[in-house]
Parts: sequence; structure tokens; C-alpha cells
Amino acid sequence: MIGGGVIVSEPISQQPKTAAAETAAPADDAINQIRDSLRGLRFGSVNIIVQDGVIIQIDRTEKRRLRNARTSQ
Repeated sequence: MIGGGVIVSEPISQQPKTAAAETAAPADDAINQIRDSLRGLRFGSVNIIVQDGVIIQIDRTEKRRLRNARTSQ
């Protein structure tokens, strides 16, 4: 994926929660989404956008390295 990204559509704090996991759910969701963004990434970056203490967006940029056909022969 070149120039692709993952955008969270709504703040994690406003996503549906169960009563028992109400305090831990936003942090766990954010960490799981960050892990998913990092999984398989060899060259690139993951940017986390925070607004008012809430993660509102996670961007993943992956770079692909191409070998020059002339130098590899």
C-alpha cells in the first residue's frame, strides 16, 4: 500500500462500550488499532493524531523499496 492510511471514523471514546469494560475499552481499542497499523510495516511511518486527549486518527504510510534492474544484474 503506497500512501495508504487508516482513519478512525469517530473518536474512540464515543465508540460503543460494555458497562464492565467502560474505562479500559478506549485505551485497548487505540492500542489494538496502532498494533494493526504497525503489523507488517517494514519501511514507513505511523502517525497518531490526538485532540483533547483522545486519539482521533491513525495514519499509516508505507514505502516500497524498488531495486534498480541495471545494478542487480
